Amino acid sequence: MKTSQSGVDLIKLFEGLRFDAYYDAVGVLTIGYGHTGPDVKINSRVNSPQAEALLKQDLAKFEEAVERLVKVPLNQFQFDALVSFCFNIGVNAFNESTLLRRLNAKEDPCIVAKEELPRWNKGDGGKELAGLTRRRSSEVELFCQPAPTARFGLITISANANTYLKKKPVPSEALDNDQKARIPQNREIKNCTILERKNNHTYLELGFGLGKWWVFDPHWNGLETEPPINAYAIDKDLYFLRDFPYFYQQDNGSEGWRQCQTSTIAMCLRYLDVPGIQDDVDYLKIVNKYGDTTHREPHFKALSELGVQAKFTLSADEHDVKNEIKKGVPVVAGILHHGAYTAPVGGGHFVVITGYGKDYWLVQDPYGSLNLVDGGWAKRGAVDGKNIKYPFKYFNPRFFYGGGANGWCWLGFKKK
Repeated sequence: MKTSQSGVDLIKLFEGLRFDAYYDAVGVLTIGYGHTGPDVKINSRVNSPQAEALLKQDLAKFEEAVERLVKVPLNQFQFDALVSFCFNIGVNAFNESTLLRRLNAKEDPCIVAKEELPRWNKGDGGKELAGLTRRRSSEVELFCQPAPTARFGLITISANANTYLKKKPVPSEALDNDQKARIPQNREIKNCTILERKNNHTYLELGFGLGKWWVFDPHWNGLETEPPINAYAIDKDLYFLRDFPYFYQQDNGSEGWRQCQTSTIAMCLRYLDVPGIQDDVDYLKIVNKYGDTTHREPHFKALSELGVQAKFTLSADEHDVKNEIKKGVPVVAGILHHGAYTAPVGGGHFVVITGYGKDYWLVQDPYGSLNLVDGGWAKRGAVDGKNIKYPFKYFNPRFFYGGGANGWCWLGFKKK
């Protein structure tokens, strides 16, 4: 069994692509899409094709391990989720896991996944890592998807291995050269029509007059339904970042009342699993070395020290913010929080936008819950600002003051 495109996309999403060798969250020297091993040196470097080749090489090892160790039938999505899990924790840990034991005992697989996968979210010292929590959540979601079903109508297919188009649904070595056409990995063919399925093969009329051919199903993506793998989660109309941390600025001491920028950026750093940042006080100590926390320059210097890239813009619009969310990146937005929403005033307040719905933003407000209509605060408790839905109607005039692309915000958070 081979990992489907959905499984590959999930692994790529959470491993990320790094061209230069680096130490991961648990101190292992890593390169490409999470590749580790004795071949990775401190000054190693790869390009995109090399990273793809290493990923394919690594996947083969973990695919073999999942097939060998799991003694019960798996559908494609269950297999994909377990390959991602095994890729992340290693074959030995997977072999010794309670998850594997319970699956092989023929317990309900979805219940097992929901109960066991989320436990594997800790790094060195038993500290919970936000990135691992999100990865486990995504693996559970993929594992519990309905089994893939055959697609019909016009489809686009892509080769996940070096393979052949064939005139008969038999092994390629049994065909003469004029009965097959070699296709390289990653080749995409659009506007294909499915004509017949037989012997683990599919008979297609290829688009653009390429004729009728059989393909070997395991070598092609697109023949069955595949759930999209996104950097965000979806709940009805809400697109949001999974398991986003929340910090309350007012518990930061006597100066906590003025540290909204510090607490919001710290939430983003915790979300990225930046080493050394467990809460906003950790980040506050670094910013204080460089100056007043209400100014931008000390934050740029603190982020640089932590190995994080970000930019501050005075010209963001609604689409910029939504695009960041779709990339899995939070946005720290500056708003005018006093006065009526029709004529807001104030020195400015920062919140984190972590999602959006049809007519609202999902916001983490470090000070509490705003009275968006009249200004000021409706509630100021320690968790009153967590996961608030602020309507566009009342929030946007405070964010995009005057209308148009003039939103003040921090964008593009990324570890270097």
